[in-house]
Amino acid sequence: MGRKASRLRRRRQPPAGISPTTSPSPSLASSSREFAIMQSPSKLPDPSVSTPPGVLGHQGWADLPDKLLHSIVPLLGSFLDLIAFASTCGSWRAAFSSYPSKPTICTKLPPLLVRPNVCVDAPHLPSSNGCHKLRTCKVIDLANQNRALRCQIPQETFQRMRFAGSSYGHLICCRRGNCLVVDVFTGAEVSPPSLPFSGDCEQEFYFGGTLTAPLASPNCHLLVSTRSSLFDWPVGSDSWSELKLSDARIDQIVESNGQFIAMDYSQRIYILKLAPQLGLQEIAT
Repeated sequence: MGRKASRLRRRRQPPAGISPTTSPSPSLASSSREFAIMQSPSKLPDPSVSTPPGVLGHQGWADLPDKLLHSIVPLLGSFLDLIAFASTCGSWRAAFSSYPSKPTICTKLPPLLVRPNVCVDAPHLPSSNGCHKLRTCKVIDLANQNRALRCQIPQETFQRMRFAGSSYGHLICCRRGNCLVVDVFTGAEVSPPSLPFSGDCEQEFYFGGTLTAPLASPNCHLLVSTRSSLFDWPVGSDSWSELKLSDARIDQIVESNGQFIAMDYSQRIYILKLAPQLGLQEIAT
């Protein structure tokens, strides 16, 4: 009886060398103490009950099927849980990337607040990514404001670029007709083509920048508002569309029920259309 009970106890343990929590990859801006893979073990299926026969005994966490991993994603309770889930290993990151309802989940979670102008000390984090010196910034999780969080952004972004907006976990910065979209947690950067300014780009001011969808989505657009124009870049294309603004600049763009709503400096409201061509239709108020 003693040996049989011992064998049963061993079967319920995770695969050798795997712990219930895993530190994020160094590219994520947080210390290993700040993350756990799951927010709460009670939110996850019990492996001894729901895992198919043979999976627990013969596979590690990296070998779990996408279908099972996809069933875990909706149970995560914060952006930190999503980040930790995706950073567990390459196969979990791939499963998260292929999860079909990420935008819907993200709208239901409390947002993270990145404070780029609040620099914090983090001697345990790298000072550069091999190409750029990194600036460590404070991050606030509105769901748990007592948790100390940090992210790293290239120092060059602060020194040479102007902040235009933030969207879907990215900072949007512009200067001299050049834009840069930075993932604040991975450091990944996307550089669109130069804006098609007809005048002196040094004199331009940037009043807004937003993404219409997650950056990896096939229909994602980057919208940038200046004093006299609204620019639209279909992500991955080689050119911008420009809508001249004769009256007031666009200060804010939001999505509502599948439509994009824009508000100008005079607080007039418009429906923003991306196709067949960029346009604004004022809503009578």
